[in-house]
Amino acid sequence: MYTLSQLALKAADMIRRNFHKVIQDEEFYTLPFHLIRDWLSDLEITVDSEEVLFETVLKWVQRNAEERERYFEELFKLLRLSQMKPTYLTRHVKPERLVASNEVCVKLVADAVERHALRAENIQSGTFQLPASHVSLLPRYGQNMDVIMVIGGVSEGGDYLSECVGYFVDEDRWVNLPHIHNHLDGHAVAVTESYVYVAGSMEPGFAKTVERYNPNLNTWEHVCSLMTRKHSFGLTEVKGKLYSIGGHGNFSPGFKDVTVYNPELDKWHNLESAPKILRDVKALAIEDRFVYIAARTPVDRDTEDGLKAVITCYDTETRQWQDVESLPLIDNYCFFQMSVVNSNFYQTASCCPKSYSLENEEAVRKIASQVSDEILESLPPEVLSIEGAAICYYKDDVFIIGGWKNRAAAWAEVQCSLQRAAGAWERLVFPLLPLSV
Repeated sequence: MYTLSQLALKAADMIRRNFHKVIQDEEFYTLPFHLIRDWLSDLEITVDSEEVLFETVLKWVQRNAEERERYFEELFKLLRLSQMKPTYLTRHVKPERLVASNEVCVKLVADAVERHALRAENIQSGTFQLPASHVSLLPRYGQNMDVIMVIGGVSEGGDYLSECVGYFVDEDRWVNLPHIHNHLDGHAVAVTESYVYVAGSMEPGFAKTVERYNPNLNTWEHVCSLMTRKHSFGLTEVKGKLYSIGGHGNFSPGFKDVTVYNPELDKWHNLESAPKILRDVKALAIEDRFVYIAARTPVDRDTEDGLKAVITCYDTETRQWQDVESLPLIDNYCFFQMSVVNSNFYQTASCCPKSYSLENEEAVRKIASQVSDEILESLPPEVLSIEGAAICYYKDDVFIIGGWKNRAAAWAEVQCSLQRAAGAWERLVFPLLPLSV
């Protein structure tokens, strides 16, 4: 007699990791009650938010209201109401007929709203803590959350670091994440749908290594190494593949390399080189095809460091290069980069790559030779004196984290974000890690 127990376990794990996609399929709403209940009871299902799960429960019930309304209370109890936004609870959950007509559900909503109020009153004093045993009050293990990761860097003593911390944007708090296996600085980072990739380093022993972080499992794993030891290069995703562009090594003026990584094969291979050396690379991807790059290239003339700033565009299909006047001024992140593009602050910083779905024709129209000084003038004055900072984004906000001050022993404590709506910079409370990241 043969069993398919291992296959069933793997299938369940696949559903668990992709639950946020599974509930978008109409077939999900034909499942019987006991399967819906079992999946909502699973601690590790990957979900975008509890709000989405509430709407999923409603949709399932409404598909056959006469038969399924009797199950609503039991399914509603499985939702983590404390993880829903207070405004959503009061505007959408509380007025819902199935909730308002059920005494148990009304009480659950009231308790969740009260917990939000208590947290808002006491979070600043640090006196309000959720009991660790109350699983229903905590996020699901697999919940998709907006997190800014800070990976590696250099300590005040000059040591390369393997630390990794995460900033939970909605909760305004920092948490320790698993350490990466290598000690990194000058590394490149790229985010795909499933992983966070980290590659290269100024530390020669780790300059070819590539690791990726799995947010579902909260673990790091090694993948195929780079073909060249390098740091300060561009790394960005296009159509599911990673493109590594330029960079330089400890004993090299820089590279023209263009290599591509196929995650399915776990292999890198070389493409035609860029027409010029590109180092200190920052990258943006447009239309899942074009990669816009801000970088520096060596020049034969008397400049302070012998480098010239360049901005160029790489077509991953035709493999052609074209110099342009600026990055496309699409959003706050692009405007900020072009505002500081000629500064030492920007040239020594690392920038997370960002992808845009707009067509390249529209992106080209957003290229401009001059950029408003509005963002630059609003920047805290000490920021431009920082070297080795990390620049990243969340929605339309820009974050600046870590760095050091003009190669001096004094390490920067500036961690701030530009809020587009407010048009102002806000300081963040950062964990006690003096980093160049």
